[in-house]
Amino acid sequence: MTFNVVQANMLDKIRPSGIRKMFQRASGLEGVISLGIGAPDLQPPQELLDTVKNLLDKRSHAYTLNNGVPELHIKIKEQYKREYNLDFSDNSVIIGAGATQLMYGAIFAYNNPGDEVIVPDPGFVYYPTIPLMAGANIHPIPLDDEFQFSPDLINEKVNKKTKMLIINTPGNPTGTVLNEKSIKGIAEIAIDNDIVILSDEVYEFMTFDGKKHIPMAKYAPENTITLNSFSKTYCVPGWRLGYATGTNEIMEPLAKIHAFMVANAPSLSQHAIGKFMGSDADQQFRDNLRDTMQNRRDVVVKEFSKIPGVTIPEISGSFYAFPKINSEYYQSDNPGYEFAEDIFENAKVVTVAASEFGDTRHDHFRISFGSADTDTITEATERIISFVESK
Repeated sequence: MTFNVVQANMLDKIRPSGIRKMFQRASGLEGVISLGIGAPDLQPPQELLDTVKNLLDKRSHAYTLNNGVPELHIKIKEQYKREYNLDFSDNSVIIGAGATQLMYGAIFAYNNPGDEVIVPDPGFVYYPTIPLMAGANIHPIPLDDEFQFSPDLINEKVNKKTKMLIINTPGNPTGTVLNEKSIKGIAEIAIDNDIVILSDEVYEFMTFDGKKHIPMAKYAPENTITLNSFSKTYCVPGWRLGYATGTNEIMEPLAKIHAFMVANAPSLSQHAIGKFMGSDADQQFRDNLRDTMQNRRDVVVKEFSKIPGVTIPEISGSFYAFPKINSEYYQSDNPGYEFAEDIFENAKVVTVAASEFGDTRHDHFRISFGSADTDTITEATERIISFVESK
């Protein structure tokens, strides 16, 4: 008998992730160096792991409240007060099964079919995909030459149907930290037009050269849902734990849908992070993580700048670089894709073409140094140079 059930129509708009596709192609191949997947490779804080062990026999495996355990709520609110002097009230935090789940919930909670969502281009692959699943239309806005999200270009796209604007700082795939001018300009547009800002800030503690992360909630508190994740901060992506925060009013629709998407986020990791967060060991780990990634960033800039025909834009945060390919080396409509394919096939180095992140900047490709130490970065560069010079 032939299976003849028709898939949902919205799936026709969904393109499989090229990042995961490349990850699967490389999986199991001997000698491959992966600079593709966006995950940190540092061991999680030992104190946090010890806390998990201590909680195993203390009924930390039961259901929690839909929005998460109160202790973790308190720690998150204390952190925003300590780091940014921002105050959030009792119902302002939702703990979710990763920031991705909360992103999905927020987009569905605030968009009807036919509404419009503004997204950065280049930007993380989920930003245009989830709104399309919700039946919304997307307006990609090209980032400027410094990969800032230009308020002027955003303003040109805003209309009565615009319901949401998604931003990301520090940025994936560009490694850019949005400056105060951009943040203020975006905030003014959202306030003037009653637009929800979904602000993805999962790399907030990975900023380099003394640059400071500026939360969008500082300038548009009534309009902003901030997304964050413990995956990057504590190097536990498999724990699937993230959170969203904002005013009570803006969080209420997300809280409604969240309760029916996930009964509650994983309980053990909530309790463990609730006890660990804000400790001296927490601060020491975050400092070490930032310093490690800045050191890797320095090596990426030094080594990848040696590759003929490749230039490295400034990397201010996260653990991504977004190198550009000189047109004389790859004369095509999508040189980033051709380069990524060539070095995968010939140098066994995994990167991601910029075309996975939007319709602009096809002369770029993304590398992740989150899971590649300095020796691995150097070896990958030597392989690429050897291939390029042999062409």
